[in-house]
Amino acid sequence: MFRSRTNRLPKSIAFMLFGVLALAVLGCPRGALAVHRASYGLDIDAGDYEYLSEYGEWLEVPGFGMVWHPFVIAEWEPFFHGHWSWTDDGWAWISYEPFGWLVYHYGYWYSSPDIGWFWLPGRIWSPARVEWYTYGDYCAWAPIPPARHYWRDPWDYSGINVWIVINVNNFADEYVGHRRIDRPFHGEKIRHGAWVRQAPGIRHIETITRRQIAPVRISRERVDLRPGTPKVPAKYYRPREIERKRMVLPEREVNRVKQHSPQVEREVLVPRDRAPKREQPRTPVKNTGKKSEDRQKKTIRRR
Repeated sequence: MFRSRTNRLPKSIAFMLFGVLALAVLGCPRGALAVHRASYGLDIDAGDYEYLSEYGEWLEVPGFGMVWHPFVIAEWEPFFHGHWSWTDDGWAWISYEPFGWLVYHYGYWYSSPDIGWFWLPGRIWSPARVEWYTYGDYCAWAPIPPARHYWRDPWDYSGINVWIVINVNNFADEYVGHRRIDRPFHGEKIRHGAWVRQAPGIRHIETITRRQIAPVRISRERVDLRPGTPKVPAKYYRPREIERKRMVLPEREVNRVKQHSPQVEREVLVPRDRAPKREQPRTPVKNTGKKSEDRQKKTIRRR
């Protein structure tokens, strides 16, 4: 009886292929594949790069790609300088900062001790790119972090405090960030089911504030940010443009923004010639969120 040798590789070739594969795996830097998959800079658009360069600097961060850091005071936080308005799309963040129409409605935010807050470009528009907590008389919001990164709960003080927590009674106020409460849950027991991962409802706000909140009708218009000569680093440049839209606000909302914008420009923004230059990070930014993946999946509801 003869054995068929069809479809069987010679041992020498098989061993050679195995050796090549082993060398490739061993020679690949640990975590390199994960870092590549976590690079968000591939979503950068030439228009974003040019426009935001007027208000901040672009840095290449390992694991994230090109990110944007605004020229602002050291204690600055996103989603602080503005107010909330009720719209057909839900609660919309109305920013008093000139770059707010872009970075608070697209993309993601993250923070590290070395860089501070930085923005990662994205394609999806939202009335406010935030995550929510509502707990009794309190509500809290924080920027949506990039994939595989998470924030600790608002009452977890073991890390940086990224949440802006206020009393619901102040939710509809002007310059709502100034209503922030430090350690609002101190001494209180957090019970399962006592909080929800969602924004406060409009009826809940009206009941507590005892005033009716008029809905704001907004539309969106396309913004042309195409530069003449793209200055995006070659490895991140993509000829295909990312469509950007800006909210068109009614006159009442425009006047509210104009009322506070001069204060923000004077006290928060830092002129380019006085802004400190930061070195390009050489190591990946650490995840400052929870360590338990099971806990993350239960508590984080991503948009």
